Amino acid sequence: MKKVILLLSLFIGLSSIAQNATKRFALLSESKVKDMDLYKKNLPTADAFARKVWEGVMGNRAVHQSETGSLYTFSFVDGDENFGKFITIRGTFNNKFKEAYPKIADENWANIDGSFRRSTWIRVNALEFLPADFKLENYNFRKVIIETVPSNQQEAYEKEQLKLHEIELKIGIKFLSVTWKAIDGYSTNTYMTLIPDNSILDFYTHFTERQKIRKNSKEYNDFNNTTVITNINRIDHLWRIH
Repeated sequence: MKKVILLLSLFIGLSSIAQNATKRFALLSESKVKDMDLYKKNLPTADAFARKVWEGVMGNRAVHQSETGSLYTFSFVDGDENFGKFITIRGTFNNKFKEAYPKIADENWANIDGSFRRSTWIRVNALEFLPADFKLENYNFRKVIIETVPSNQQEAYEKEQLKLHEIELKIGIKFLSVTWKAIDGYSTNTYMTLIPDNSILDFYTHFTERQKIRKNSKEYNDFNNTTVITNINRIDHLWRIH
Protein backbone atom coordinates (compact mmCIF):
# COMPACT_ATOMS: atom_id res chain seq x y z
CA MET A 1 0.00 0.00 0.00
CA LYS A 2 2.85 2.41 0.84
CA LYS A 3 4.34 1.71 -2.60
CA VAL A 4 1.03 2.51 -4.30
CA ILE A 5 0.67 5.77 -2.34
CA LEU A 6 4.24 6.76 -3.18
CA LEU A 7 3.77 6.16 -6.90
CA LEU A 8 0.46 8.01 -6.95
CA SER A 9 2.16 10.94 -5.20
CA LEU A 10 4.91 10.87 -7.81
CA PHE A 11 2.56 11.10 -10.76
CA ILE A 12 0.53 13.86 -9.10
CA GLY A 13 3.78 15.75 -8.62
CA LEU A 14 4.48 15.38 -12.33
CA SER A 15 1.30 17.20 -13.30
CA SER A 16 3.26 20.29 -14.28
CA ILE A 17 5.33 18.32 -16.82
CA ALA A 18 4.38 18.39 -20.50
CA GLN A 19 1.10 20.21 -19.98
CA ASN A 20 0.50 20.49 -23.71
CA ALA A 21 1.53 16.94 -24.64
CA THR A 22 0.32 13.49 -23.76
CA LYS A 23 2.19 12.00 -20.83
CA ARG A 24 3.15 8.45 -21.59
CA PHE A 25 4.47 6.16 -18.90
CA ALA A 26 6.48 2.98 -19.36
CA LEU A 27 6.25 0.53 -16.48
CA LEU A 28 9.15 -1.87 -16.71
CA SER A 29 9.65 -5.19 -14.96
CA GLU A 30 13.10 -6.82 -15.17
CA SER A 31 13.50 -10.44 -14.14
CA LYS A 32 15.14 -13.77 -14.91
CA VAL A 33 13.68 -17.27 -15.05
CA LYS A 34 15.16 -20.74 -14.55
CA ASP A 35 13.37 -22.34 -17.50
CA MET A 36 12.78 -20.05 -20.50
CA ASP A 37 10.81 -22.70 -22.40
CA LEU A 38 8.34 -23.00 -19.52
CA TYR A 39 8.07 -19.22 -19.30
CA LYS A 40 7.33 -18.95 -23.03
CA LYS A 41 4.75 -21.74 -22.81
CA ASN A 42 2.82 -19.87 -20.11
CA LEU A 43 3.36 -16.39 -21.54
CA PRO A 44 0.37 -16.24 -23.95
CA THR A 45 -2.03 -17.03 -21.10
CA ALA A 46 -0.45 -14.53 -18.73
CA ASP A 47 -0.27 -11.83 -21.40
CA ALA A 48 -3.91 -12.28 -22.45
CA PHE A 49 -4.99 -12.09 -18.81
CA ALA A 50 -2.95 -8.90 -18.25
CA ARG A 51 -4.47 -7.24 -21.31
CA LYS A 52 -7.96 -8.16 -20.13
CA VAL A 53 -7.40 -6.91 -16.57
CA TRP A 54 -5.93 -3.61 -17.77
CA GLU A 55 -8.27 -3.18 -20.73
CA GLY A 56 -8.96 0.50 -21.31
CA VAL A 57 -6.09 1.46 -19.01
CA MET A 58 -2.96 0.01 -20.60
CA GLY A 59 -2.17 1.18 -24.11
CA ASN A 60 0.15 -1.68 -25.04
CA ARG A 61 2.44 -4.32 -23.63
CA ALA A 62 5.56 -6.12 -24.85
CA VAL A 63 7.87 -8.77 -23.44
CA HIS A 64 11.51 -8.95 -24.50
CA GLN A 65 14.34 -11.37 -23.86
CA SER A 66 17.80 -9.85 -23.66
CA GLU A 67 21.20 -11.20 -24.62
CA THR A 68 22.14 -11.08 -20.93
CA GLY A 69 19.36 -13.55 -20.13
CA SER A 70 16.98 -11.03 -18.58
CA LEU A 71 13.32 -10.47 -19.33
CA TYR A 72 12.09 -6.93 -19.95
CA THR A 73 8.32 -6.53 -19.69
CA PHE A 74 7.09 -3.10 -20.76
CA SER A 75 3.57 -1.83 -20.10
CA PHE A 76 2.69 1.52 -21.69
CA VAL A 77 0.07 3.82 -20.18
CA ASP A 78 -1.11 7.24 -21.33
CA GLY A 79 -2.08 10.01 -18.90
CA ASP A 80 -2.19 10.49 -15.15
CA GLU A 81 -5.61 8.92 -14.66
CA ASN A 82 -4.73 5.68 -16.40
CA PHE A 83 -1.38 5.59 -14.63
CA GLY A 84 -3.12 5.74 -11.25
CA LYS A 85 -5.56 3.03 -12.28
CA PHE A 86 -2.73 0.82 -13.54
CA ILE A 87 -0.84 1.03 -10.24
CA THR A 88 -3.99 0.27 -8.25
CA ILE A 89 -4.87 -2.77 -10.36
CA ARG A 90 -1.28 -4.03 -10.24
CA GLY A 91 -1.56 -4.38 -6.49
CA THR A 92 -4.12 -7.19 -6.87
CA PHE A 93 -2.97 -8.66 -10.19
CA ASN A 94 -1.03 -11.67 -8.86
CA ASN A 95 -3.90 -12.80 -6.60
CA LYS A 96 -6.41 -12.49 -9.44
CA PHE A 97 -4.18 -14.43 -11.82
CA LYS A 98 -3.66 -17.20 -9.25
CA GLU A 99 -7.42 -17.49 -8.77
CA ALA A 100 -7.94 -17.79 -12.53
CA TYR A 101 -4.93 -19.98 -13.36
CA PRO A 102 -3.58 -21.60 -10.17
CA LYS A 103 -1.34 -24.15 -11.92
CA ILE A 104 0.30 -21.60 -14.22
CA ALA A 105 0.66 -19.10 -11.38
CA ASP A 106 2.48 -21.69 -9.25
CA GLU A 107 4.73 -22.66 -12.16
CA ASN A 108 5.58 -19.05 -12.91
CA TRP A 109 6.33 -18.25 -9.27
CA ALA A 110 8.60 -21.28 -8.87
CA ASN A 111 10.34 -20.39 -12.14
CA ILE A 112 11.56 -16.97 -10.99
CA ASP A 113 15.34 -16.90 -10.73
CA GLY A 114 16.33 -14.38 -8.08
CA SER A 115 14.75 -11.01 -7.47
CA PHE A 116 12.94 -8.85 -9.99
CA ARG A 117 13.02 -5.10 -10.42
CA ARG A 118 10.16 -2.74 -11.16
CA SER A 119 10.65 0.77 -12.44
CA THR A 120 8.51 3.57 -13.85
CA TRP A 121 9.53 5.94 -16.62
CA ILE A 122 7.99 8.99 -18.25
CA ARG A 123 8.55 9.69 -21.91
CA VAL A 124 10.63 12.76 -22.76
CA ASN A 125 8.28 14.01 -25.45
CA ALA A 126 10.91 16.17 -27.15
CA LEU A 127 13.14 13.11 -27.54
CA GLU A 128 10.61 10.81 -29.17
CA PHE A 129 11.65 10.30 -32.78
CA LEU A 130 9.00 7.89 -33.99
CA PRO A 131 6.45 8.21 -36.82
CA ALA A 132 2.82 8.83 -35.92
CA ASP A 133 1.87 5.34 -37.14
CA PHE A 134 4.65 3.58 -35.21
CA LYS A 135 3.73 0.11 -33.94
CA LEU A 136 6.12 -1.69 -31.62
CA GLU A 137 4.88 -5.02 -32.98
CA ASN A 138 6.58 -4.19 -36.29
CA TYR A 139 10.04 -4.12 -34.70
CA ASN A 140 11.31 -7.28 -33.05
CA PHE A 141 14.66 -5.87 -31.96
CA ARG A 142 15.59 -3.01 -29.65
CA LYS A 143 18.85 -1.67 -28.34
CA VAL A 144 18.46 -0.20 -24.85
CA ILE A 145 20.85 2.31 -23.32
CA ILE A 146 20.43 3.26 -19.66
CA GLU A 147 22.56 6.17 -18.50
CA THR A 148 22.80 8.52 -15.53
CA VAL A 149 23.07 12.26 -16.02
CA PRO A 150 24.48 14.66 -13.40
CA SER A 151 21.48 15.87 -11.38
CA ASN A 152 22.11 19.53 -12.16
CA GLN A 153 22.53 18.95 -15.91
CA GLN A 154 19.36 17.09 -16.87
CA GLU A 155 17.81 20.02 -18.72
CA ALA A 156 21.08 20.61 -20.57
CA TYR A 157 21.28 16.94 -21.50
CA GLU A 158 17.79 16.92 -22.98
CA LYS A 159 18.44 20.08 -24.99
CA GLU A 160 21.75 18.70 -26.26
CA GLN A 161 20.17 15.42 -27.35
CA LEU A 162 17.55 17.35 -29.29
CA LYS A 163 20.27 19.48 -30.90
CA LEU A 164 22.26 16.37 -31.85
CA HIS A 165 19.15 14.95 -33.49
CA GLU A 166 18.69 18.16 -35.47
CA ILE A 167 22.31 18.02 -36.63
CA GLU A 168 21.95 14.38 -37.60
CA LEU A 169 18.90 15.15 -39.73
CA LYS A 170 20.87 17.97 -41.36
CA ILE A 171 23.73 15.64 -42.34
CA GLY A 172 21.44 12.85 -43.57
CA ILE A 173 21.07 10.61 -40.53
CA LYS A 174 17.60 9.43 -39.61
CA PHE A 175 16.65 6.58 -37.29
CA LEU A 176 13.98 5.71 -34.74
CA SER A 177 14.47 6.24 -31.01
CA VAL A 178 12.61 7.29 -27.88
CA THR A 179 14.03 8.42 -24.54
CA TRP A 180 12.43 7.95 -21.13
CA LYS A 181 13.25 9.47 -17.74
CA ALA A 182 13.02 7.43 -14.54
CA ILE A 183 10.56 8.47 -11.84
CA ASP A 184 10.68 5.31 -9.71
CA GLY A 185 12.90 2.24 -9.40
CA TYR A 186 16.01 4.03 -10.69
CA SER A 187 17.43 7.37 -9.62
CA THR A 188 15.42 10.20 -11.17
CA ASN A 189 18.45 11.45 -13.12
CA THR A 190 18.49 8.20 -15.11
CA TYR A 191 17.48 8.08 -18.78
CA MET A 192 16.59 5.06 -20.92
CA THR A 193 16.78 5.23 -24.70
CA LEU A 194 15.19 2.54 -26.87
CA ILE A 195 16.29 2.20 -30.49
CA PRO A 196 14.06 -0.19 -32.48
CA ASP A 197 15.01 -2.00 -35.67
CA ASN A 198 13.98 -5.13 -37.56
CA SER A 199 16.88 -7.26 -36.31
CA ILE A 200 20.27 -6.98 -34.65
CA LEU A 201 21.89 -7.37 -38.08
CA ASP A 202 19.84 -4.50 -39.48
CA PHE A 203 20.61 -2.39 -36.43
CA TYR A 204 24.38 -2.71 -36.68
CA THR A 205 24.34 -2.36 -40.46
CA HIS A 206 22.49 0.94 -40.06
CA PHE A 207 24.60 1.93 -37.04
CA THR A 208 27.83 1.46 -39.04
CA GLU A 209 26.41 3.63 -41.82
CA ARG A 210 25.45 6.34 -39.31
CA GLN A 211 28.86 6.27 -37.66
CA LYS A 212 30.61 6.86 -41.00
CA ILE A 213 28.50 9.97 -41.59
CA ARG A 214 29.07 11.24 -38.05
CA LYS A 215 32.82 10.72 -38.30
CA ASN A 216 32.96 12.94 -41.38
CA SER A 217 30.80 15.74 -39.96
CA LYS A 218 32.76 18.54 -38.30
CA GLU A 219 29.55 20.15 -37.04
CA TYR A 220 28.43 16.94 -35.37
CA ASN A 221 31.76 16.20 -33.74
CA ASP A 222 32.41 19.75 -32.59
CA PHE A 223 29.05 19.82 -30.81
CA ASN A 224 29.16 16.24 -29.53
CA ASN A 225 32.55 16.84 -27.91
CA THR A 226 31.07 19.56 -25.69
CA THR A 227 27.95 17.72 -24.47
CA VAL A 228 27.18 16.60 -20.92
CA ILE A 229 29.24 13.59 -19.85
CA THR A 230 26.95 10.75 -18.74
CA ASN A 231 27.56 7.48 -16.96
CA ILE A 232 26.44 4.49 -19.04
CA ASN A 233 24.84 2.01 -16.64
CA ARG A 234 23.82 -0.59 -19.19
CA ILE A 235 23.68 -1.36 -22.88
CA ASP A 236 21.60 -4.37 -23.84
CA HIS A 237 20.01 -5.98 -26.89
CA LEU A 238 16.37 -7.01 -26.68
CA TRP A 239 14.33 -9.40 -28.80
CA ARG A 240 10.55 -9.24 -28.56
CA ILE A 241 9.09 -12.63 -27.65
CA HIS A 242 5.45 -11.58 -27.20
